Amino acid sequence: MASSPTAEGQVFIGPGLKPAKLILTLAAVLGVTALVLWIALREGAPAIGSTIVALVFITGFLIYLRIVAPVPFTISLEPEALVKRSRNGEVIEVRWEDLARIKEEFFPNGKRIGITVYRKPSSPQQKAKAWAVYRDDTCVRQGCVLYCNHMLIVERVILVIL
Repeated sequence: MASSPTAEGQVFIGPGLKPAKLILTLAAVLGVTALVLWIALREGAPAIGSTIVALVFITGFLIYLRIVAPVPFTISLEPEALVKRSRNGEVIEVRWEDLARIKEEFFPNGKRIGITVYRKPSSPQQKAKAWAVYRDDTCVRQGCVLYCNHMLIVERVILVIL
């Protein structure tokens, strides 16, 4: 199997939720909660039902935010596979010979939205889509940006096919 000396040993890091977004979101949710409670105290007994409903919606919104928050991850270009590891322990390994394609998605203005990796399913239960990384999940760390260096992955795929 062909190998690429530039691709081996590369690690791309997705940091997860940025601290500034977390702080701003928490401040906004706390502000809305304080506003709801202030209105409840000001209105008194007639506002109890609507206050409970508002607090249930705010709680549901916080649960939704927790579910969709990006998890920190690393993508490693190893000699035998493309490996994505997330902080919660999930490891997705796509061997180079099982790699079907890498799809890039773009906005109409040309900005990259995301990269999706597809594999050849080895069983009927296995999905073809191995994983996807979107624009908000990446940032600069140690001089590597997944979206600037995605050509290393594509280069590796081309070398394996050849």
